[in-house]
Amino acid sequence: METLHTFSTAKHWGFAALAGTIAIGMAITASSVMAQDGEELDQHVQAVFDTAINANVPISYERIATLMRTDNAFGEGAACVVCHNSAKAYNGLDLSSCDGILKGGVNGTFVTPGKGKGGTMRRSLRDNRMPLGISPSYPSSTKNHLIVLDWIDNGIKNDANFKKNVLPLFSTAGAFGGETKCTDCHMSNEEPPSFHELDLSSWAGIVEKGADSIARAAEGLPPVMVVYAGKPEKSKLWLRISENRMPLGIASDADRDPYNLHILMNWVDQGAKCK
Repeated sequence: METLHTFSTAKHWGFAALAGTIAIGMAITASSVMAQDGEELDQHVQAVFDTAINANVPISYERIATLMRTDNAFGEGAACVVCHNSAKAYNGLDLSSCDGILKGGVNGTFVTPGKGKGGTMRRSLRDNRMPLGISPSYPSSTKNHLIVLDWIDNGIKNDANFKKNVLPLFSTAGAFGGETKCTDCHMSNEEPPSFHELDLSSWAGIVEKGADSIARAAEGLPPVMVVYAGKPEKSKLWLRISENRMPLGIASDADRDPYNLHILMNWVDQGAKCK
């Protein structure tokens, strides 16, 4: 087994920090990895990524700790531990230690060992807050936000309250910050024109049809439900209008599935082991 040594550009240096010491039974010469041609470097980084993921190479916590303290590891922005450390654990979440990651914060469990997809950590690093491009400093406790939260808490009913107070918010510019309307992008259950086949212009579209209903039906799968009665913590509609994507301030068009996120989720899938 040989240890792979990689070198970084501003675009890939977070991944390089991780991949630099993963033993994967292959070697890439320093001369080719250090090539000035960005496309060639991309190919080599992709090769390392594919090998590490597809071969399910064991990921140690040491590699995860490197990612947590590395700027730009999951997109342009500060290292996770800048805001989430033992001395200053924002939302009670300390990402400077394995125990801290497993413990979670005030919002509950951050990762579930053995289950990478669907966890709070994955969502925090890939799901943009809506409306797209909203400032991360915009509060998620405004009157309009709380109207939606209350509607979900009280059973997502198709009643007078929904028709008068909830539904109009989705067709009102700036209802949850920004200048756009939710229905500018989510107006029917067909894509195109509606992103993710999500219709926010009706109760049936929000509650019964959810997202990607046609695409998933073609695969024999149910739609992705975006609201769950009494469970805002599971309701994508609420989470997407209330939670910021990390690192804070990352561009909404930044890659949602960078190499390092796959490595991180592989560690979780492998049991999120601290040793």
